[in-house]
Amino acid sequence: MKGIIFNILEDMVVKQCGMQVWNELLAKHAPTDRVYVSAKSHADSELLDIVQDVAEQLNMPVTEVVRAFGRFLFGGLAARHTDVVARFADFDALVFGIHDVIHLEVNKLYHEPGLPTISCQRLSPQQIQLRYASPRKLCYCAEGLLYGAAEYFHQSILIRHPKCMHQGSDHCEMIIDLQVASMAYRDWE
Repeated sequence: MKGIIFNILEDMVVKQCGMQVWNELLAKHAPTDRVYVSAKSHADSELLDIVQDVAEQLNMPVTEVVRAFGRFLFGGLAARHTDVVARFADFDALVFGIHDVIHLEVNKLYHEPGLPTISCQRLSPQQIQLRYASPRKLCYCAEGLLYGAAEYFHQSILIRHPKCMHQGSDHCEMIIDLQVASMAYRDWE
């Protein structure tokens, strides 16, 4: 896992719980004097152990913590890579650009980033099917990233996850329903 992911996890933990909690998590789950350098790779287990501990402390399911982190992660990545996000006019464009634009840029910036395989298909004007596959099985983080992107672009969405690697499938399937905002009543008098 790249250091940038740990950097943003640190931002989230410090914002929600304080620096002392982050330092306690590092003391418990990371090698002594660990410094997470953005472009350097670190063991996935360090991140997963920290997330597990946070879930236990908050008395929340790990899947919900991972999803919440994904949501926060989008904002952190967007703030650090504004030029990449600026290429997309809206949420739809970003989702369909994950493989050809975003992952291409990630591969330029980071050596062997270990990206998931993602493909998208439009099912209807208001529905996108996203196929996710990765040995890391971080599909709940991907869901959170999608919700974070939707918030960024002011797009209401609902995600269903009918196929999941955690349930034995070889890939995850997410159906993204784009919610149409209802028109506010306007008095034309």
